[in-house]
Amino acid sequence: MKRIHELATLIGQVSEGEGTHATAIPGLYLSKISTTDAPPHIVDQAVFCVVAQGVKSIMLNDECYRYDSSKYLMIALDLPLLGQIVEATPETPMLGVTIELDFNEISRLIMEANLALLADSHQQRSLFVSPLDDDLLDGLIRMLSLLKKPNQIGVLAPLIRREIFYKLLLSEQSGLLRRMVAKNSQVSRIAAGLEWLKENATRPVRMDELAREVNMGLSTMHAWFKAVTAMSPLQFQKQLRLQKARQMLLAETTDVATVSLRVGYESASQFSREYRRMFGLPPLRDIERLRDAQKRAI
Repeated sequence: MKRIHELATLIGQVSEGEGTHATAIPGLYLSKISTTDAPPHIVDQAVFCVVAQGVKSIMLNDECYRYDSSKYLMIALDLPLLGQIVEATPETPMLGVTIELDFNEISRLIMEANLALLADSHQQRSLFVSPLDDDLLDGLIRMLSLLKKPNQIGVLAPLIRREIFYKLLLSEQSGLLRRMVAKNSQVSRIAAGLEWLKENATRPVRMDELAREVNMGLSTMHAWFKAVTAMSPLQFQKQLRLQKARQMLLAETTDVATVSLRVGYESASQFSREYRRMFGLPPLRDIERLRDAQKRAI
């Protein structure tokens, strides 16, 4: 417990205030959130996340993954996820650290350490919550301490990041990381399918077309896609469209009907229904809530 308090203190000292902010260390983000009223935020990167204080949850379709200071969250694929602050107050804000996963670096580590590239022995989700151990905590504390010594970041931060990735490769959930970088594994093929769907998010997609793109049989592709992402390819595409629409509405003064067409919907009313189902409010009210949250974070 002493080490996690040390990490929480560090985050409080070096974070830039309310909200989530990039740091001087590439791929490292710090969060300080003082309320549970913040709207659900989008998480769409492969990341390693630790909460040093408070509680967060991540929604993958209808599945909820909750974690606190005793656990870490790892997301191995770029999925359309929604994050929510569960426990936080102005006196004890949620304090978190996020590191982007670099699969090129992870692949090099696997080769250097002579770790086996695992075969697809079983299907599993592409994210998980696991116990946080002292080895990972120690690496995070040393990495955040570099923010107080900016002249050392260029040399030491890449080394500490490699160490953290290496510890993840030795953890109980290392199999997913190893399958991600194994050429032609089913998991890596699904990852390629996700990227293809992102590139074609706004147009109708045939499932046999997607199966050909990832070189999988149609039934095999469906089974692995659902196992890895907890949703079907069409559900994945729908969530991509809704998140893209949310970003467009937040960035532009465009009306809802126009945005719904631009992201691939033929019916604005259907778009509004599905938007509300995903984000909890109709489009314009949700965007108003997001802008209010941004103002409070300034």
